[in-house]
Amino acid sequence: MKRSMKGMLGGTALLVSLILLSACTSKEATPGAVDTNGLEDKIAGLEQRLAEQVQKSGEQDNKIAELEKKLKELNTTVIAVKDAGGTATGAPANNGSAGKGDGVLITFAQYEKLEVGMTMEEVIAILGGEGEALSEAENMVVYNYKGTGDTGANAVIAFQSGKLLTKAQSGLQ
Repeated sequence: MKRSMKGMLGGTALLVSLILLSACTSKEATPGAVDTNGLEDKIAGLEQRLAEQVQKSGEQDNKIAELEKKLKELNTTVIAVKDAGGTATGAPANNGSAGKGDGVLITFAQYEKLEVGMTMEEVIAILGGEGEALSEAENMVVYNYKGTGDTGANAVIAFQSGKLLTKAQSGLQ
């Protein structure tokens, strides 16, 4: 009797285990019922992110190429300054902007007021604005100012470490 009781309990335990196991599993967990739509959505999202990263990478490559070009130009300018007997070292200073100029026309009287050693701010106060930056290095900028007078009247002014280094003019009145 003990033996048949043990067999009955064992069979019952096995049956209960199978029922619980079948209740815990779902149809989605079976190999034939995988949710492919969800996976396709995830793949599409990943492909979109990859495309965005490729685009950003291309934009960064363009920016790097532009910066390398500017660096090459600056190195050329520094070499030219050194060859001309200048120096390309010094503390950073305000050399003005490298914009396209602000359309200021200067006169010979304004030009004569400029003195070597003046700051960029002092020069702007006399001339009424910035000229067109022709060349720019680490601490040196050369500006061209259009002038009043004959066609082609102009002045070229160079700043080094934020101070007026040289000036030259042609045809100013």
